[in-house]
Amino acid sequence: MKSWSCIENCGACCRFDLADREDLSGVLSSKDIALINSMTGNDGWCKNFNKSNRKCMIYESRPHFCRVNEFSKEFKGYLKRGDKFLIDCCTQHISFIYGRKSKQMKTFKKSVSNK
Repeated sequence: MKSWSCIENCGACCRFDLADREDLSGVLSSKDIALINSMTGNDGWCKNFNKSNRKCMIYESRPHFCRVNEFSKEFKGYLKRGDKFLIDCCTQHISFIYGRKSKQMKTFKKSVSNK
């Protein structure tokens, strides 16, 4: 069985548009949404994501919605499908951000297949 894991040097989840993620409406509070909006730069990337080294600058103190292992448990899809839900979400998002044949996608696929 494949299991999900986050990969280094990706950060795809650090770039998003809340308008494209209607599934978040029942999971995020208005305070969370305000925080996300304040953390998102004009280019759609989190202001705390260092794009040159692909690392979070506030990793140890990042908000709960940035902690995928914890935050994912809020979704009905995760409760029904577990890691498959996370793998599908990451596959879709990494494809959208970097492309289906990107280095990040290849690394992610290798990571989840080795589990």
